[in-house]
Amino acid sequence: MASEIILRELKDIELKKSADYIDSLRKTSAYLIRNQWVWNEKRGHKEHFKRCEENQTYFHKLFDSLDMTWHFDRNFGYAGVLPRGAGKRLDVTTTLFLLILRKMYDTEASMGRTELGRVKPPATELINQYELIRGDRPPVTETSYALENLKRKGVIELGERDGDTKLYEITVLPNITRVVSAAYLGVLEQFMDSYSDAVLKEDSAECDEAMEMSND
Repeated sequence: MASEIILRELKDIELKKSADYIDSLRKTSAYLIRNQWVWNEKRGHKEHFKRCEENQTYFHKLFDSLDMTWHFDRNFGYAGVLPRGAGKRLDVTTTLFLLILRKMYDTEASMGRTELGRVKPPATELINQYELIRGDRPPVTETSYALENLKRKGVIELGERDGDTKLYEITVLPNITRVVSAAYLGVLEQFMDSYSDAVLKEDSAECDEAMEMSND
């Protein structure tokens, strides 16, 4: 039934557009499935974003039929999809970083420190918050791995690495509010009350079930 609806949508579009345009929709769909997010201002993304903007109903129905949620934000200039359900489980450090950065995003945004919906919280504060929760600071290699993981997930960008602290400049993207909704920020409080690895791992699994993250 869902496939029939999508085919009808495509036929309706094809009546108004060319076969090449239909092919471009297929390419954009494949790009979104592979990369999750497209950004209007990023090189190589503009045409995909334009197709998303012009065909929001089509993409919504398409990804709904694939058991994925469709997100479009004209103000911040992005479109993307998230799989319904748990997706791939994250390690504890990456999960903690994600939750802390989501909370830091809200704090920075509430003070008007945004540019196109992006915020640049101090990387040292991320580590301080992590230490408050876990009782120790994460190793540099573990920190780098977790941040690179979140970069691949498309919720942050990494800038230059500070020569003294060895920490990357972090830019948190506005779609982090889609990945971690406000309802799940309470999970962070559970982390802060539980320092043992056993409890953290259990809570991490619960957090992953709540969040919609993609498989790599």
